[in-house]
Amino acid sequence: MTLHPLDEPMPPVDAVEIRRLLLFCGSRSGADPRHARTAAAIGGLVAGRGVTLIYGGGSLGLMGEAGRAALAAGGAVEGVMPRFLKDMEVAEPLCRDMAVVGSLHARKALMFERADAVLALPGGLGTLDELVEILSWRHLRLHSKPVWLLGDNGFWAPFLALMDHMLGEGFVGPNCRSVCEQLASVDALAARLPAA
Repeated sequence: MTLHPLDEPMPPVDAVEIRRLLLFCGSRSGADPRHARTAAAIGGLVAGRGVTLIYGGGSLGLMGEAGRAALAAGGAVEGVMPRFLKDMEVAEPLCRDMAVVGSLHARKALMFERADAVLALPGGLGTLDELVEILSWRHLRLHSKPVWLLGDNGFWAPFLALMDHMLGEGFVGPNCRSVCEQLASVDALAARLPAA
């Protein structure tokens, strides 16, 4: 059997200090209130560590929780909102650094370009779309930024099981699971950020 080019060892993630964290998460809060508490804790954490929070710019759901918590703690927050979503996702009025772009594709590209690392919290199809594209780029060696998953109550377990299923079915190679890392807690994220 011929080795697929993407089965070569994955390059390590960038060894840079995280100064700008891209957060993917839901514009809904979800059924489990722990998700909203986690999002708010992350907003406060990044602000306290002097890390800029880059996110979708919405005021609803987990996006709103994280953004407002970072702003309330005096942190730097950058929102990126497609024009057509400004009313639907209700752009966060407290976010003074809001880029308005023409499409979802432009949103993802700009957010990613600005970031040193990516964190995905629970969310819906939009969050999954953002995450999978960034993971695809990592798998294709287009970047080497760390990509982390964090979610209470085993939120990401079905997604990771799907990746294992694709591996078992021969549609991805053994590197598939190395494109991201699941973090167990907000404390695990704190250990990867600059000291306060």
